[in-house]
Amino acid sequence: MLKFIKRQARGLRKKYGLLCFRLSGREYDNAERLNELRNKYQSKRCFIICNGPSLKAEDLERIHANGDFSFASNKIDKIFPQTKWRPTFYTVMDESYQYSLLETMNRIDAEVKFFRRNSYCTTRNVRGRCVWLNADGDRALLDRPRFAEDCTDVVYTIATVTYVMFELAVHMGFRELYIIGCDNSYGLEMRRDGTIVNHGTASYFAGSDEKSNKAVGATWEMNLSYEYARKYADAHGIRIFNATRGGHLEAFERVDFDSLF
Repeated sequence: MLKFIKRQARGLRKKYGLLCFRLSGREYDNAERLNELRNKYQSKRCFIICNGPSLKAEDLERIHANGDFSFASNKIDKIFPQTKWRPTFYTVMDESYQYSLLETMNRIDAEVKFFRRNSYCTTRNVRGRCVWLNADGDRALLDRPRFAEDCTDVVYTIATVTYVMFELAVHMGFRELYIIGCDNSYGLEMRRDGTIVNHGTASYFAGSDEKSNKAVGATWEMNLSYEYARKYADAHGIRIFNATRGGHLEAFERVDFDSLF
């Protein structure tokens, strides 16, 4: 009964958020911003920064010093005290984070910040240049995945915010994407049947206290999204590389991070 009530509450909150966005008068300006970003960075390279424990501040310093474009998400601010690097683009798509990370969202000084439209009631208070995305997170996408090369109308949120960062990068014209910090493993892993397995290894965000974070990850879902992103990229002349130091992401060709500089 409690789960049912929570589901109903989440559903009502989403609908209310979408209504607030539609009544805000920002739909036209929001569409204009997305159109302005379309292919703006044609044929440039970018880094997709994930929050795994393999992420190193010194690698972010290299990206910063080289002036590369980068995407990051969620609690990336945990590593800020260790580096001058800041993401060019910042994204929050998680259903719970978007309501609980307002302070973090405001702290991050990115050129553009991306959120779900149904989070508008909360994220309308975020400082900076914000864009609200029409996010389709239908569970059916796990069996029939889709990729939004043009994010003006919709983005598909399959398993991980990293997938949305891929879509946004392609929307903006980037054709060479390098992932770092994507360990693709969790100490607590949710299997396809819903059971949770404790591997006895670390599950934490880069820059945070590993003892205080007990993230649970459904890596089988993430692998599905990564594999489809690779297939889409291969078919459309987009190159996605895994420059993570170690980890368990094998959907993309691996490259040595240091060789990129």
